[in-house]
Amino acid sequence: MANIRANISDEHIEAIHNKIVIDLCIHALEGKIEKALKAQQEEQIDLYKLKLKELLTERKELNSYLRQRKTKIQEVIICDDMFVEYPYYLKTKEGGIKQGTMRYWKAALKLHMKNKLNGC
Repeated sequence: MANIRANISDEHIEAIHNKIVIDLCIHALEGKIEKALKAQQEEQIDLYKLKLKELLTERKELNSYLRQRKTKIQEVIICDDMFVEYPYYLKTKEGGIKQGTMRYWKAALKLHMKNKLNGC
């Protein structure tokens, strides 16, 4: 993970990273649930829904944390076939804006997702 970092805490950067990964995991799980519904795999559906519920709870907490710090993560920018970027910005108390970019190698991002989902 490479990034052009705004001058903010490591905890704040970690929250931005986790929000990006969780959003991608939720999207992936929703797709898996649809496939499992079509294949009528009830056991898998229950497992996916349980994990989805955990991720939604975690995302809610992260959204609250980022909202308190006035942080917005913008839409993904596809750099090329290997890298993506997630620009973000936050409003400062002084009225200014700090900007940064989280840049990911797509394969590494998939690994982060796989670790987050624990082999779902």
